Amino acid sequence: MREFGVRRYGDTLYYHCMAANAADAAEWFAHTQPGLAGQDFQALVKDVARPVVDEIGLGGNPSVVSVRHGALREGARNATDLKRTSFLSVIAERSI
Repeated sequence: MREFGVRRYGDTLYYHCMAANAADAAEWFAHTQPGLAGQDFQALVKDVARPVVDEIGLGGNPSVVSVRHGALREGARNATDLKRTSFLSVIAERSI
């Protein structure tokens, strides 16, 4: 399990969890955020252990993960909510 931060495009706040991979973290996020469980969307998933390359998902961290509505898979059920959030990195905020 690794720590991931997950957000939707256009949002500036990452929600953190422990998950096996980015896809599980994105699915966990979709089912824990009000109004997202029944929607298809793209999530930006940041691996906290790696440096952020490009906040819009072009550099590999964060990565873009497509989330389709549906039943919660086993991996996402095993994700642990860390009950913390973080904002976009200072470097990315300056370039926006």
